[in-house]
Amino acid sequence: MTIDLKVVRLRDALHGLSELSDADHLIVHYGQSLIAIGWPALRNASDGVTLALGPPGYGKLVAAGLAVDNAWVVELKTQRVLVAREGEFDSIDLTGQLAPKKITVTGLPRGAFAAAIDPDGRHVLLTVLRIVNPDSANYAVAMVDLTDGRLVREGTIGGGADLELLWDGRLGTWVVGETSKGAMWRWDGARPAVWLAGPTAGPVHAATFAASNEGVIVSALFTEAGATGLVTGLAERDRVNWTPPIMLPGLSVLIARRDPLEARWACLAQEGAGQQVQIRDAAGKVLAEAGVRPAMHLDNLLWSRSAPNHVWGIGIHAIAAITLDVIR
Repeated sequence: MTIDLKVVRLRDALHGLSELSDADHLIVHYGQSLIAIGWPALRNASDGVTLALGPPGYGKLVAAGLAVDNAWVVELKTQRVLVAREGEFDSIDLTGQLAPKKITVTGLPRGAFAAAIDPDGRHVLLTVLRIVNPDSANYAVAMVDLTDGRLVREGTIGGGADLELLWDGRLGTWVVGETSKGAMWRWDGARPAVWLAGPTAGPVHAATFAASNEGVIVSALFTEAGATGLVTGLAERDRVNWTPPIMLPGLSVLIARRDPLEARWACLAQEGAGQQVQIRDAAGKVLAEAGVRPAMHLDNLLWSRSAPNHVWGIGIHAIAAITLDVIR
């Protein structure tokens, strides 16, 4: 296996990325806007050039006036984008066949930090802030029914680190993953959430969650005697079935994200200012690796939903396309 790595440096900050119909069409939260872009145009840009996204250059403006706490999500079946704002959702049809509309959501707070949508496109799950006392707050979740604008708050979920939101198609519930512990909650949107404990290996310093055909799989990185280890688990209805931990030789791994289709992990490793993108197998062996130039610093990886051997890299000022050439 080899890795073809193309990194594009951006002028303004990149806050998020999602595929549209395929891996050549993206929507990005760039600066204070959502921009629809065609990746081939960026891929062909000269190396070392800093690009500005949006009209009149690369991409089409989808929504403006966004802050980092205006969560958004793409509904793939209809190709509409939903943007959370205080008291409402903007619903934007990317095909251009329907005019933008607003969905009133009474009680929707000003700040929403992540969003996920169910397969029917009816419910959106949001990460919102919950005030614990006058001096502290944490992340909680709320669900919006798009058919009637009803807001449902879950009262027990709360975490101090980023929460990953996803739909478990196997068991038909939401999963809310705690990225700093590898623990998670399972919530059906009606009854109280069920807590699923994280791994005993630790301390965990980063965890990611993947919705696969097998169910939701958590990948948790931990440190032991100065080395990085990985433990994975399959989320059942009330517990996680953890596999024995493995150690990851080489550079310190900052993030490990499982391929939803097979047992391999896209990893971001770092030593000093140098970064590597790695693909590792279930035993922790490095199948392929590629270096990232220090000026193109990355902080997250996402597997493509449409291209089975493609990974997106995201940095504060960078987008990376990571294409795997698998030799059978």
